[in-house]
Amino acid sequence: MSGPDLRDAPRLLSEVAQRVVSLAQTEFRLAKAEMAQSVARAGTGLAFYGAALVLSIVALNMLATGFVAWLATQGLSAVQAAAATGGGLLLVALLCAWVGRRRISAKKLTPTRSLNNVKRDMETLQEMRRG
Repeated sequence: MSGPDLRDAPRLLSEVAQRVVSLAQTEFRLAKAEMAQSVARAGTGLAFYGAALVLSIVALNMLATGFVAWLATQGLSAVQAAAATGGGLLLVALLCAWVGRRRISAKKLTPTRSLNNVKRDMETLQEMRRG
């Protein structure tokens, strides 16, 4: 029984390296194709969100018009009914803007857990380097 021929080692290593590179390239192409598909799906989703937004605005406009008409039948003039409805909607819009601004503040968006983990990892690396 003879063992493996060591003269084949460079050729075998080269073949393994080529296959690893080929595998990595194939995986990269697959990931790229999946990303393109995901982006297309996201684009379609955004289009549906846009349509929903437009339809919601139209629906809210119709509801506000109906509310103005109802207030007018309750004894308010058309101007008073429109002012009351517009003022109420303006207050709701201001409340939404205020809540949205509080939720988007830089302090609340800071990834504190990740930053703490990175800080802890850096301290561990420094301790390993020292000791």
